[in-house]
Amino acid sequence: MVANPLFALLGRPPGSGPGSATDAHILQAALDQFALTGVRRTSTDDIARRAGVNRATLYRRLGAKNEIVAAAFLFEAGRVLTEIDSGTGELPEHPTDVEIDDYIVRFCTITLTEVRENRLLHQLLEVDRDETLRALTVGAGGVVELASAFLAERIHLVRERSGGSTDSSEIGSLSAILARMTQSLLLTPDGPPQVRTRDEIAAFSASVLVPLIRG
Repeated sequence: MVANPLFALLGRPPGSGPGSATDAHILQAALDQFALTGVRRTSTDDIARRAGVNRATLYRRLGAKNEIVAAAFLFEAGRVLTEIDSGTGELPEHPTDVEIDDYIVRFCTITLTEVRENRLLHQLLEVDRDETLRALTVGAGGVVELASAFLAERIHLVRERSGGSTDSSEIGSLSAILARMTQSLLLTPDGPPQVRTRDEIAAFSASVLVPLIRG
């Protein structure tokens, strides 16, 4: 797994896009500024100043403000996915059924917990709720795509090592549905299913997600 899944999805080598160290620095600066003043009230000058670059450099590397906002949210999503990947650990090359089920439950529990407890997200919702919700709904196509690709890798790994179907079309459809489900659970935490605690998430994962992912 690369350091940030966003870079692999964009297919850009270092120095040519958000995969470069400079662009990563700018995107982190943008996120820090959004958390301070909100997306709507943040200007490109604010981002450039915090990143220590001029506005021309900012525009040349990342584009206009709406493009920077989209790239910044993708960058944060990639960071979260990296944390999930690290926290889940490895699946043995020849796992038992118990090890497979435990891996899936652990992966799903860490995923929902990391997403729900994201510090930046809570800050953004506090300072600029409307714009943040817009970015996570109508503007979240890239984030959902990134999450879906990440999930597809994990599902393929589980099925490959457990002898299940690795049909790419089936896995692609399932990963997209699970990415959408995660988005829904994040944005509407009060409705069913009840997955507020880690125990509830683990129980839901074991009864519903394990059979889906194992196929």
